[in-house]
Amino acid sequence: MTITVRAGSTVMFTGDSVTDCRRLESEDGLGFGYPLRIAGEWGLEHPDRPVTWLNTGIGGGTR
Repeated sequence: MTITVRAGSTVMFTGDSVTDCRRLESEDGLGFGYPLRIAGEWGLEHPDRPVTWLNTGIGGGTR
């Protein structure tokens, strides 16, 4: 499958704790997991196509 992401698009990650990955503790709100990695790789590979990245993952841990 191919997904086309145009400059100025917004990409939202949503899911459970694997997506959340401490997003509220991170400066950019992406967390420290795969959303951050994907956004970083995109920025390196496509510096001419800036994208807004959102992470809405919610961890379900009940300590």
